[in-house]
Amino acid sequence: MRRTRTIRPARVVVPRREVNSIDSSRVCPSSQRVSIIRAHVAGKDRRALDSRVITAGRWLLLAGLLFMVTGDGPTSTVRVSKWLTPFPFLAYPWLYLFLVLLGVVCFVAGGGVKSWRLPHLRFILVPLAALVGAFVLSTATSQVHTMSATALLSVLGIIATCWALALTFQDERLREAIWPTLAIAVLLLAVRVVLWRRDEGLNVAAFQVLNNTWQGKLQLAWVFNLMAPLLLVRAMGERRRLLAALYWFTWVVTGVATYLLFSRMGSIVFALATFGVWMLNPRQWRKVLVILIVALTIGAALVARSDKMFRFVVTTILEPERDPGVEQRFGVWREALRMFRSRPITGTGLGTYDEVTYRLDRTTAEPFFRQNGWHAHNVYLHLLAETGTLGLLAWCFFWYAIVARLLCAWKQADARYRLYAAGALWAVLAFLVLSITEVLIGSHVHASLRMNLTIGLVVVLGLHIAAEIDRRRSLH
Repeated sequence: MRRTRTIRPARVVVPRREVNSIDSSRVCPSSQRVSIIRAHVAGKDRRALDSRVITAGRWLLLAGLLFMVTGDGPTSTVRVSKWLTPFPFLAYPWLYLFLVLLGVVCFVAGGGVKSWRLPHLRFILVPLAALVGAFVLSTATSQVHTMSATALLSVLGIIATCWALALTFQDERLREAIWPTLAIAVLLLAVRVVLWRRDEGLNVAAFQVLNNTWQGKLQLAWVFNLMAPLLLVRAMGERRRLLAALYWFTWVVTGVATYLLFSRMGSIVFALATFGVWMLNPRQWRKVLVILIVALTIGAALVARSDKMFRFVVTTILEPERDPGVEQRFGVWREALRMFRSRPITGTGLGTYDEVTYRLDRTTAEPFFRQNGWHAHNVYLHLLAETGTLGLLAWCFFWYAIVARLLCAWKQADARYRLYAAGALWAVLAFLVLSITEVLIGSHVHASLRMNLTIGLVVVLGLHIAAEIDRRRSLH
């Protein structure tokens, strides 16, 4: 009996991706395939559109920050008597804010924000809440409610703008581009100051430089001192030669412009911040030595050209009583203390100093500045008068938290980022020291909104540097 062998067909295993391709090609109708292709193309177009919107947001934001720091374009002339500008529309006072806000809107609309949470700013929430709470309480008990309400809304707007900047600076491209942008902005401003002062005469006291929106010599000295430490450390830490040269040149021209303004406090703080950066980075002594040689060479040339003003500045620093402005400040400080004693807990009301001080008996305030920016010539006394003990304590707590955060980041950073953290720390300290003699952030003070936003920008950049230090440590 013959056996029959049954031959079974071999089992063919088809990969899943081939099955899918077979199914999609044989089962899907042609109209469905067309819909899939169209959806895929539409997704690509949408992503490309979002990318273009984000790019537009970056450029608008950088343009707005450039105009903010550089003080817009000149209204009519760059020099005292000539060199007319062909673009007067660039001097529109709200141009910078419009560009910044439009840039933020485009960046957010294009999906550029990675996360709405900012963990690196969590530490500041309690100090900020305490400060806003003190301001709200001062507003509620204000002697002039309308002025306080307006000032409080301005404070909230500044906080919101800084928060929006912190969101956008999560973008690495934007963070890299901001430093050359700020360098160009400061350089343009410093060059205009030098040209204006050269036309006026170097042995003439400086009061206003009218080819920019900052105008006042004190406002200009503040801007230069806020930016100089940041530019100095970038110059010392930058590895790309072209950018390093830009930062070095900008820092030198900024120092020249600061000197030509003959602002005593401005010059002192500029030198103090430069020395402070070296103290926190002693291993950079070779670069610091070069800085000192260049500074002494340029300084000697400037002193030779402005010997009279140099002697006046040095004399009034060593003998303050010879400066008539010192006695005026003492009188204003006494009035601020009188206002504080009248309402020591919550003050006269946020943003009311330039009205309430005129209600004092035998006030020394100048009538022109009533509700037009008269201030206490000292931020701490100004806050004490307007917001009382609670406001001043909250203000000190807020800045203590920021300084402590930057100092902690400096201690934990590598050599390069220690430089960057030191620059941010000294920029903040420069503001706190300059606040002893002026109040350029007060309500109704000339360009105070722009100054507040500039200080906010410095703080946001400094805290991003601290966050980057933490990120780099976590990778090792």
